[in-house]
Amino acid sequence: MSGTLRRLWFDRVTITGVRDGSDGVFTDGKPVTIVEDEPAKLVLKGLKASEQTFFGTDAYDAKLIIRNGIKIPAGADIMVTDVNGQVTKYKRTSRGYAGYVSHQEVAMVRDEKAKEES
Repeated sequence: MSGTLRRLWFDRVTITGVRDGSDGVFTDGKPVTIVEDEPAKLVLKGLKASEQTFFGTDAYDAKLIIRNGIKIPAGADIMVTDVNGQVTKYKRTSRGYAGYVSHQEVAMVRDEKAKEES
């Protein structure tokens, strides 16, 4: 069943996180790619006109549906490329919830400055 479901996922994602590392007495995180060009499905929550602000932000909630078996930490950065080649960056992600047989879900927020497309 899960293979059939994945054939309907046309978005591609690259997920990056931070791996703990140490440099002498200091501990800091090093960026690491968790998956690259992975099939997934992006589900957007509707944004009402009354929820938009004057400050030029383009923020809304979204949910990523992706296969099980990928450890997605809270706070990962997720770049989504849709079927039309449009790339959108998401942050403030939840940890992947893998309680389903066919997939896991990740809650995330698009939070970028609104800008005119060229």
